[in-house]
Amino acid sequence: MTRLPQDKDRIERATREAQSIIAIERQAREAKTARLRELRLSSEAPISTGTAMTKRKPGARKATRKTIELE
Repeated sequence: MTRLPQDKDRIERATREAQSIIAIERQAREAKTARLRELRLSSEAPISTGTAMTKRKPGARKATRKTIELE
C-alpha cells in the first residue's frame, strides 16, 4: 500500500488561514460581549427615586429580585 504525498505547504497555509479566521471571530465575539455588557450596565443605572415613587399606586408592593448566592 503506497501513501499519497502530502502537500505540507498547503496544509500549513490552511492552518494559518483557519487560525486567522478563529482570531477574527474571537475579536468580534469579545467586542459584542463588551458592547452588551456596557448596555446592560447603563440600563441598570439608578433612576431618580422621586419620579418612581410618585407613579406607584398606593398599596402596591415593591417587586423584589431573587438572587442566588454562589459560594
